[in-house]
Amino acid sequence: MFRFSRSLHKWVGVISCLFMILVAGTGLLLAWKKKFEWIQPPTQKGAKLESPAQVLPVEKIADSVFGAGIPELKSLKDVDRFELHASKGIFKVTSKEGFHEVQVDASTGDVLSKAKRNDQLFENIHDLSFFNPALRETLLPLVALSLIVLGCSGLVLFVTPLYRRWQFNRGKTGGGRNPKEA
Repeated sequence: MFRFSRSLHKWVGVISCLFMILVAGTGLLLAWKKKFEWIQPPTQKGAKLESPAQVLPVEKIADSVFGAGIPELKSLKDVDRFELHASKGIFKVTSKEGFHEVQVDASTGDVLSKAKRNDQLFENIHDLSFFNPALRETLLPLVALSLIVLGCSGLVLFVTPLYRRWQFNRGKTGGGRNPKEA
């Protein structure tokens, strides 16, 4: 069992290490995304919203976004999502292509910020959909399973020598059955 665990641990580790480095590296960047503006632009503040009636209709927000001069955001088909951040009084509008974000004041329609959303790029690399969308559902679970296999085989590799040493010492000190008496 020990030799099998060692071999399994070695080959699963070698085969999956590149994917794990990629997933871990992009995961680290995603964990730090609010700390670095080059990963995710800071959220601007718009006018304070007292009631939903102050929020401009989505078509007015869209007009502001489409007029912002970003080639990847010219029509509704280019928009990935509209997000209302009511506590900040803004809409964040992100593009499907090019990882762009436009922040618009929710009550005036003024463009507050135009920036790249590199966190979206890192997220797509992290879940492997950057390379091919099907990899998210096929290869990524295999990476997760390989982590489980590495964890279990690593535990066997760690515990087995301890257990063997404990058994050997127990036999030497008379704490159990003496092998000569058996």
